[in-house]
Amino acid sequence: MNNLELFSLIKKDAEYFSIEDVLQRNAHSEKEQQQPFDRIKYVSRTVADYNLKTFLEIKSREYIDVIEQVDVDIFNEFTRRIDKYLDKHAPGQDDLKRYIQIVSAYLTFIARKPLHPPGMIFEDGHKIVVKDNKFYCPEKNKHKHGVMSLCKYCVSKDISMS
Repeated sequence: MNNLELFSLIKKDAEYFSIEDVLQRNAHSEKEQQQPFDRIKYVSRTVADYNLKTFLEIKSREYIDVIEQVDVDIFNEFTRRIDKYLDKHAPGQDDLKRYIQIVSAYLTFIARKPLHPPGMIFEDGHKIVVKDNKFYCPEKNKHKHGVMSLCKYCVSKDISMS
């Protein structure tokens, strides 16, 4: 399969969700914005905003610049890891699983962007940075061998390589 074929499948799957539905689910509540800093909420909100931006990009994008092959076995393993992770952390939330699969596959295999938003601050204060159009992540080496980790598929490089 090539990335154009995969992009067509992603676009078709994204039709399941209307932009209005996704915007409504992602809306910030006034109360949440006024609460004191909470690390888990910060990460959830930052990733949700990035995923929304990515979803809107999927909906509006019409073409692929460069056609490349996508290893089907790698894509299937990637998808299985998302399934396992969400089955454990968000059981029964099939719409969320579908949405995350769409966005993550697009980021990884089409847009070639990191799975976490550049600039997101991790617990130790480090963040994903962009240098010379390459992404560097302070967490990649810590997590890339995890059973359900997607880090090994992410385009970000280890930050020590920057």
